[in-house]
Amino acid sequence: MKSRAILPVMAILAVLLRLAIYKVIAIPFGGLTSAMCQYDCGWYARLAVEGYTSDSHFADYASIPNFAFFPFYPMLLRAGVAVIGMSPFFVGIVLSSALFVGFILLSCAYLQRTRPAPDLWLFLAFVVVFPFGTVFTAVYSESLFAALTVAAMLAMVERRILWAAGITALLCATRPTGVLMLPLIVADRALHAWRGRHRADRVALLGETLLPIAIAPLGLSLYMLMQYHLIGDALAFNHVQVLWYRVWVGPFATLSTGMGAWDWELLLSPKGLPSQTYNASWALLGLAAAGWMAWRRRFAEAWLCAASILLPASTALHSLPRFVATNPFFLYALFDMLSVVRNRVAMAAAFGTAGLLHGLMLVFWFISASSTY
Repeated sequence: MKSRAILPVMAILAVLLRLAIYKVIAIPFGGLTSAMCQYDCGWYARLAVEGYTSDSHFADYASIPNFAFFPFYPMLLRAGVAVIGMSPFFVGIVLSSALFVGFILLSCAYLQRTRPAPDLWLFLAFVVVFPFGTVFTAVYSESLFAALTVAAMLAMVERRILWAAGITALLCATRPTGVLMLPLIVADRALHAWRGRHRADRVALLGETLLPIAIAPLGLSLYMLMQYHLIGDALAFNHVQVLWYRVWVGPFATLSTGMGAWDWELLLSPKGLPSQTYNASWALLGLAAAGWMAWRRRFAEAWLCAASILLPASTALHSLPRFVATNPFFLYALFDMLSVVRNRVAMAAAFGTAGLLHGLMLVFWFISASSTY
């Protein structure tokens, strides 16, 4: 009980320590706020300050509509700027770090409900040191999406279906892949209706079945309504994807093309020249983790891991390393594997290697290397 009470404090201290280390490493790169703001950071900052427009000119991003970026994270960022009164770049780092702490604590609660006696201290150390964890601190929606995903799954496990539906609504307003929770809620409610088919209170059963299904997609529905009100296109978030070179070709076509390219030499290239083989390799690694979870009969986790890879991979391979490495269930799969290691030397070697890679990936992030995007 005492260790459980001190875990939140240690999670906060661990994230603050990591931020302090980031700040020192960022000194040659213009300071933490400047160095951390890479890739899509500018879009989120602009949205927080000015909102959605059909012309989102921002620095060197040119005139590309910003509807591809879902609204919940920018809304929180805007609120944080109003409260703290500082730049969205600084507030975004604070917000993402706080959400990262939330993700860690929600993960600990979820792991306790779904794993036999998980080592929560090991998980805390693992997720803080994990090499690609830099993104959880960036001005990105990754921390928010991960925290909401775990919160929705935890609510499902605890049979709080209305909570799960409400959190899913927020997920659907955070990233397009938030819709992947909908099949789980629909399946749960269909099973609930089947099990209660002999109940006398049919109206109550109907409400218990349909209300969560109606609530869950509200975030996406409201965003579509807003887009229709602004520019007359409820699917603008999808239609603008072509400007990011995302066109439907199917996941197996993109993955086979990526592996066939064998272009590892592009790993340190500018962000406009990503290594397709590197991106595809991350996708295959994530799919392997999903297959392992399915083999262990963790079907919901396997679905959320695999589908969140295959959906974006159906149009392009860029950003897949980020999508895979920040997926909660991919991280849980790695944690499950790490938990069986009993040799202290091997464990120390694993964490030492992870720490070095984390520092390396952080520097790559600071210099906008395509390997971190």
